[in-house]
Amino acid sequence: MIRGLVRFVDQRSGAAPFVKKALRYVFPDHWSFLLGEVALYCFILLVATGVYLTLFFDDSRSQVVYQGSYAPLRGDSMSRAYESVVHLSLDVKAGLLMRQTHHWAANVFIAAIVLHVLRVFFTGAFRKPRDLTYLIGLSMLFIALLEGYLGYSLADDLLSGMGLAIGNSVAISLPVIGQYVGALIWGGQFPGSAAFWPRMYIAHVLIIPLAIVALLTVHLVLVAARHHTQFRESPKTTER
Repeated sequence: MIRGLVRFVDQRSGAAPFVKKALRYVFPDHWSFLLGEVALYCFILLVATGVYLTLFFDDSRSQVVYQGSYAPLRGDSMSRAYESVVHLSLDVKAGLLMRQTHHWAANVFIAAIVLHVLRVFFTGAFRKPRDLTYLIGLSMLFIALLEGYLGYSLADDLLSGMGLAIGNSVAISLPVIGQYVGALIWGGQFPGSAAFWPRMYIAHVLIIPLAIVALLTVHLVLVAARHHTQFRESPKTTER
């Protein structure tokens, strides 16, 4: 049955040569070459958990009175964004598990990319003809940092507010153009206009992930085309 299914797909797609070549791809045997794969798997996990979180998160900063199950906050005024985060954490099945999985996958994602970039840099694997591959990986690192910054800023809690205030201070401190940059991003003086939160939300869940997917696809194609580097084998000793 499986053989017939494979033959059916191959006759209509001609995928057999590509699959055969992919399965015979020679992968370096040193553990440090797995850092890129760790980052890739973390990104897949981030997308999966992020889709789940999106179903319950509200990106509005309009004020509501909390009436949920968490007694210490009941009756307090808060934004809809923070209310949805509390509701997701305490009242949605597996909500807190998904939040924590998303959080730690993001941490490991960044750490794996940093270590991967450092390995490439200190082993000289960034040189021509793999320089473009390295630059794309470096670009993914900076975009991933921005993605993480926007992610924790969405919760509208104390950590979020402090992070956004620092980001606004950095933006307006730019020489000459600082005030214009701050007004462009936040839509006015901090904390900005009501439209800022939905824009940040769309950037976090759609625009930046699509940019990472595009860069990741090009990165993997270049890796497959130029192949991995490999550490030199240590000289073998022979017994007399």
